[in-house]
Amino acid sequence: MVSATARRAALPALLALVFLLAVPNAARALTWKACPDFDGVRCSSVSVPLDRTGADPGQIALRVARVGKTSGRTLMYLSGGPGGAGVSEMLGVIPIVEPLARRYRVIGFDQRGTGRSGLLRCPALEHDPHLRSTTAAARCAASLGAARRHYTTPDSVQDMEAIRQALGVEKLTLFGISYGTELALEYARTFPAHVDRLILDSVVDPDDADPFGTAGFRAMAPTLAALCPSKCRGISSDPAGDLAKLVAKVRARPMRGRAYDSRGRPHTIRIGPTALLDLMFQADYDPALRAALPATVTSALAGDGAPLARLLRESARLDDLGPPSEFSSARYATICEETPLPWDPGTPVEQRAAVTQQRIAVAGPDAFRPFDPQSVVEDEIDLCLRWPDVPRPPSPAPKPPYPAVPTLILQGGEDLRTPPEVSARVAAEIPGAKRVVVPGVGHAITGADPSGCGQRALLRFVAGRSFPATCRRVPTGVPGVLYGPRRFESLRGFPGVPRKVGRTLRALEATFDDLRVVTSAAVLTSAGGGLRGGTWTAHGGRLTVDRYTVVGGVTVTGGGTSRLTLRIAGSKAAHGTVTLRSGGRLAGTLGGHRIAVRLSTSASSAKRRARIAQLAR
Repeated sequence: MVSATARRAALPALLALVFLLAVPNAARALTWKACPDFDGVRCSSVSVPLDRTGADPGQIALRVARVGKTSGRTLMYLSGGPGGAGVSEMLGVIPIVEPLARRYRVIGFDQRGTGRSGLLRCPALEHDPHLRSTTAAARCAASLGAARRHYTTPDSVQDMEAIRQALGVEKLTLFGISYGTELALEYARTFPAHVDRLILDSVVDPDDADPFGTAGFRAMAPTLAALCPSKCRGISSDPAGDLAKLVAKVRARPMRGRAYDSRGRPHTIRIGPTALLDLMFQADYDPALRAALPATVTSALAGDGAPLARLLRESARLDDLGPPSEFSSARYATICEETPLPWDPGTPVEQRAAVTQQRIAVAGPDAFRPFDPQSVVEDEIDLCLRWPDVPRPPSPAPKPPYPAVPTLILQGGEDLRTPPEVSARVAAEIPGAKRVVVPGVGHAITGADPSGCGQRALLRFVAGRSFPATCRRVPTGVPGVLYGPRRFESLRGFPGVPRKVGRTLRALEATFDDLRVVTSAAVLTSAGGGLRGGTWTAHGGRLTVDRYTVVGGVTVTGGGTSRLTLRIAGSKAAHGTVTLRSGGRLAGTLGGHRIAVRLSTSASSAKRRARIAQLAR
């Protein structure tokens, strides 16, 4: 992409050329020192111009870090975002594939505008965890001024080349995750002679011109079906269709549900289309959240928002972008300078929303299922809605092909941010590229794949060895259960016991189902609140509950390890003490009656499937 400043007077461009020719001489003076903020890591600095045409003055000192070997073959790690501080991210990733540091001199750098490379700050945007505030982005653009034009992918590609020259190496192995893959691919096109091989984890296609990201929406139905526990038996025959129904329902009238924290305090959670969309994408980092979603949608459609409210509260834990030194929201906002948008350059700000709606109409409502067209604008489109106009050439020159270098592409089967169809398209354009898909894993295979299949493929790839083209599905561990009812009176009885005792036993079934969910990977902490009150903690293999409530009027208190000893109380319950053993075997006393029964805790129960609507009343 060519900025307006690139077409200015020739003299600044000549001065910039002189600077670039001088870089190799600067490389000989490159020195490594201990990083002030990381132990055992060596750091240096490479100075580059803010604007390589010279029209906008200024320099940026890029912080570069080195681990592994001190010389020899060089691997450059490219961080995601854009906005992530590359050095700290590299130091978090490389230990996962530690043999890389024995094979390569590993280099990472804070991309311009991030970390210690001229960090960009926009405080209003930093308070927007989803980076979609139109007002905050407009203020950020005004604050950055003309400099905002120089924090784009082409600028960072040239920075990479400056670092390569400063290192004095002929070729680089490029290892990028997410946005880092876009940098790697664009560098490979621009400087093909200097690329030894490519490792691309969660691929961003530099040529993707779709402003609506419809590939991510197309991936939603397959991932919901693939992740739903027990093949969704007893939960939903069409999880994506049910989600679409719920989106329409909460678009017409948002729901509210209560979620309880680890101290048993209630929090009201608003359930709307945007919250559901955020949950779908946040689950790229924890597919268990998405696995738990169909059952909560089933309950919400039946009028019970509590299970979904709790899941939304859990997913909010993934909102934290960290401090600005770790992630620059301002640097991320400069995607508005180059990302595909629904309006053409020159479209007045006041007309952009209308143009967006016109182009959404052309795409058609089904392009965004299971979400609606309104949902699609509530992200980068809203972020860039009032960003100053970015002039672009009307017909940019075709980009060169990718070089035929050894290439490994790692793909999470459940990734919506960089969905499988995107990496398949890029792989088809790189001669001889090898692509490995890990089912059950979302965004960023390196570090997110508990099976290690992707990491093993990476290490075998750099060693020049063969590796399997497929990986086994990674299970989420989320149980296939339905959520408990709100009302004690809606519970059916239990054979052979008085009605109150029978209903209490059914309440315990629902409670134990719920405990299986909260102690699975669908919940991101080791302590929390009950579905309708009380608390739970899991520590050292021991589960403890205190007045844990799933069905109104029935509380459960107690705990244990291999078996649970529990006191049953509450205004509706048959009181008593019971012991739960493996296999759902329950024995004890309830309401003065001795009991010894085996409870059902499966959503595949035909009776429970038939009565889900009643149970949620």
